[in-house]
Amino acid sequence: MDELARETGISRATLYRRTGGREAVLDALAASGVAVGDRTEARARILAAARVMFGRSGFDATTIEEIAGEAHVSPITIYRHFGDKEGLVAAFLDELSPRRAAREAAARATEDLRADLEGLAERLLTGLRDDLPIVRLTFIEALRQSPLIPRVQAYSRTRTLPSIAALLSAHMAAGRLPRSDPKLLAQAFSGMLMAFSVIGPLLGERPVADPVATARVLTDLFLSGALAPKER
Repeated sequence: MDELARETGISRATLYRRTGGREAVLDALAASGVAVGDRTEARARILAAARVMFGRSGFDATTIEEIAGEAHVSPITIYRHFGDKEGLVAAFLDELSPRRAAREAAARATEDLRADLEGLAERLLTGLRDDLPIVRLTFIEALRQSPLIPRVQAYSRTRTLPSIAALLSAHMAAGRLPRSDPKLLAQAFSGMLMAFSVIGPLLGERPVADPVATARVLTDLFLSGALAPKER
């Protein structure tokens, strides 16, 4: 933008005021067919800004303009990347929520049941701990039945529990886990993780300090029940 200001002979402040900023200029160039290169940096900045603003004001109260200001992009850039506010919230939650880790774990199942579960548990515990304020906000929005939540959920084709169930089903099919209801086991496994990472801190317990050690303990507890002989 500094170089463009020099070439046009106007001040940097005037240029930003007239164009909306660097990303707005790139948007206009892209719309006219000019190749502007990789735009992933802007998307990452927008999602990082969304984390800040959503954590400060909540999903409903935060505006696109506020997120644009925090990300140093124009509102048009956000609309171009995400379509609308619901699309932005959906992308933000998909990036943040456990569903991504669970989806990737199901897609990359190995021959080691324990390692798969420990790896998934570690990722989820770490993410839930590091973004606890946003996780709490999501719970609050769901509990108060915010109309935004179901609309946002419609954007994503995957959910956390079905992905964990798919991972468990793959191990059942390979004989590494006794045949059972994978959905029920997935709910039990995710419930243990939520109890330690979300519910505990809400009740005054300290957040998980060591996700690796906690993931190992929770996986041991889960498998001790899932692998236990069933009474006839």
